[in-house]
Amino acid sequence: MSAAPSTDAYAVAVVTLGCGRNEVDSEQLAGLFHREGREVVDDPQSADVVLVNTCTFIAPAKQESIDTVLEACQLKDEGRARAVLVVGCMAQRYPNELAEAIPEADAIVGFDGYATLPSVVDDVLAGRQRERVIGVGEAHPGARPARRELPLMVAPVGDAHAPALPVSAPSTADDLEHLVLGLQPLELPPEAPRTATPAATAQDALDRVPASGPRFPVRLPQTGGVPRPWAYLKIASGCDRVCTFCAIPSFRGRFRSRPLDELLAEAAWLVEGGARELVLVSENTTSWGKDLPGGRGLQPTLLRELAQIDGLERIRLMYLQPAELTLPLLETMAELPKVASYFDLSLQHVAAPVVKAMARSGDPQRFGALIERIRGLDPQAVFRSNFILGFPGETDDDVAALEDFLATHVLDWVGLFTFSEEDGTASASFPNQVPAELAQDRLQRVSDLQERLADEAARRFVGRELDVLVQERPTVDGAVALARSYREAPDTDGEIEVVDADGRPADLDVGARVRVEVVEAVGVDLVARVTADDGRSAGS
Repeated sequence: MSAAPSTDAYAVAVVTLGCGRNEVDSEQLAGLFHREGREVVDDPQSADVVLVNTCTFIAPAKQESIDTVLEACQLKDEGRARAVLVVGCMAQRYPNELAEAIPEADAIVGFDGYATLPSVVDDVLAGRQRERVIGVGEAHPGARPARRELPLMVAPVGDAHAPALPVSAPSTADDLEHLVLGLQPLELPPEAPRTATPAATAQDALDRVPASGPRFPVRLPQTGGVPRPWAYLKIASGCDRVCTFCAIPSFRGRFRSRPLDELLAEAAWLVEGGARELVLVSENTTSWGKDLPGGRGLQPTLLRELAQIDGLERIRLMYLQPAELTLPLLETMAELPKVASYFDLSLQHVAAPVVKAMARSGDPQRFGALIERIRGLDPQAVFRSNFILGFPGETDDDVAALEDFLATHVLDWVGLFTFSEEDGTASASFPNQVPAELAQDRLQRVSDLQERLADEAARRFVGRELDVLVQERPTVDGAVALARSYREAPDTDGEIEVVDADGRPADLDVGARVRVEVVEAVGVDLVARVTADDGRSAGS
């Protein structure tokens, strides 16, 4: 009879789904295992233990998470894997449903169990008996999903929605005075519990690992191959907003800013490790600082301090809420050369009735005025946004208003989605639900328009010179050199193919900063030629 396999040495792979915030969580989890002396690998097929960091934002994301967990479980029969653990938003939101529906998964671990994951894995591999659902703390009191069936695998029943929530003005009078649109952000009031839930305190603890020593998370941003020249910097966790279509606050908890000193320490460490661009992410970046002394007025200070880090070439902000944007933040973004002229505005829709039904605020005129004001401050500005088609009560006139807005203001990057009924959200039980086929038709209609507009926006760059950071160098015949300028965010936008004077793939090191001239637009992507005096500096 053979002996049980040893748990002393094993390799771990973390498969990440969803947004940049999940990417940071995965790097933190990988860092925990690395600190324990475990090998961390990129390829799940080379791992003894596979962690699947799930997403539960909308229905397609949930289905992808489920499919990925099932694929990982197959590796226990067909590959090297000895254990599969499910983590992330879906594990926190639907732990018992996942445990029942996917018995092949060895453990479902919520946010409160992250810090203990290495010991959890040790127990699983050693065959010690323990609960399969671990570390799922109490939910944020605002909107615990009332229907607990696992989406896409068990048909939802019943009809429930989150209770009505109070809203409040911004956290300080100074915040209110400097809001560009003059709109009141709709969010939970400051007196609501902020860190009372295990999910919140566990995430905060993970963001502060180790408890002594450097005050930034243990992270493992690169696990093999050529280091990428950028990194996500998570500046906060959670969300206070009460958008009627979104369940994120129910499992991510109240908004919690990370202190300035911790962010600067982690940023310097990331740059020392090779990052030339830092991408600032959170559930709601324009809320950063509101729960710290100084309020949102700290945001320009954060950018100025980050810009002082030697070796950092570019700072990019993601997930900006229009109603929370302050003029000092916009002015600082336009002023600092290191801050990308990239404005990721979370609009979701522009028609006033739809925006109001989403528990947000704004309309085509206000949003349009914001975009033009930003362009006045920064003529090089590019814009990204996302929009939901088929929200309950949406009319053809509302869709036409969105089309007119896009045609008038020509955003560079746009994500389009159909409305997804989310457990525990108010909009799931709204009247006048838009039939799925009609929502899809509207999506296709707006997508066709936006594709033409995005191509037009890309063509505007032909003939311009840009500073780019090289992402990939050609290593085999037929490969191309790929780079990004301030115009392209990682993971979401297009890329720039860089060629030399003869039109061949440019031989450039990853991380090099190079001056190029755009010679062609291919759809939304660009082709650019290295200039004669490019000022390149590998690794700079």
